[in-house]
Amino acid sequence: MTSGSTSGGEAQGNRPGPRVTVAIPVYNGANFLADAANSVLRQTYTDLELIIVDNASTDETPEICRALAEQDQRVRFYRNEKNLGAAPNYNRGLELARGTYFKWLAHDDWISENYIEECVRGLDEYPEFVIAHGSAREMLDAETPFVDSEFTVPLWGRDGPIDRFASAMRMDRTCHAIFGLMRREAIEKTTLHRPYYSSDRNLVAEMALLGRFLCIPEAVFYNRKHPGQSMAQSKNRLALNVWQDTSNVRKYSTMHLDRLKHAWEIWGRYPHIGSRYQLMKSCAGYMFSPKLLMRYADELAWSTVPSFYSVLRGIGRKVYRTIRPPKSYLGDAEDRASVPAE
Repeated sequence: MTSGSTSGGEAQGNRPGPRVTVAIPVYNGANFLADAANSVLRQTYTDLELIIVDNASTDETPEICRALAEQDQRVRFYRNEKNLGAAPNYNRGLELARGTYFKWLAHDDWISENYIEECVRGLDEYPEFVIAHGSAREMLDAETPFVDSEFTVPLWGRDGPIDRFASAMRMDRTCHAIFGLMRREAIEKTTLHRPYYSSDRNLVAEMALLGRFLCIPEAVFYNRKHPGQSMAQSKNRLALNVWQDTSNVRKYSTMHLDRLKHAWEIWGRYPHIGSRYQLMKSCAGYMFSPKLLMRYADELAWSTVPSFYSVLRGIGRKVYRTIRPPKSYLGDAEDRASVPAE
């Protein structure tokens, strides 16, 4: 399924594994990949490996990966024979990891030079934490000022695991936590990324069951917002089917039902932490809210009679969007970036 680079992979083959693994899963990421990779290789903490898993890109991504592996022996490059979708590719990076600590990094983001050092220090000092993450900043392009993210992970204090789980399930976005530095032994216990869009929200909540999250303001995660990223395509749920899992070519989406099914599995996996009833009850107000119940019903109808319901659904969406035009994904960031900093 995959092939590894000789320059990066074999050079460290007989050495003990590094303490930290950073994995960059990528597909057609030639536009930003070098920036992301170099932000890892410039870290003040050097006992690390960088794994790049190319999902059968058709642009210059493989050439960039090979060049990085030739320049730095800490880089290990793997290329899938075919595009598997985002979820399997993310999981592949974890499967190849050797570090005690593990981190995913998207090809279009980057981290401050002290990110790994500060997060390693935090996890070494506080064994009850399973994820250490930095403060988050967002940007649109090189000319746009950075803005503080409005989706920062909540500070849960000393909340118990069930309360942490419920809080995480309700989070709007989880990218700052999912891209934090994790204890590999903890993330390997979870259900990992599943082949539906937004499965990372359940994965972060599952990690919250296993331990606390540590925010380190001195470390900075830079989240690049651009038209090509998945969040910008979130209104096209059929496209997200394929993005997450290339074998999913169905003409309907069951994203919310898939998340509910995934949650049901998680609720039953940790009886030593809480019963299925306790975990389900903790987030029932959100998972069974009127809004989500309507979405479940919508997806049930869509998957049961996809051809007929797709027509009705399309008409309904056009009417709704006429009354309430959709907001641009980049619009909020552009508005916030235009406000002068104090």
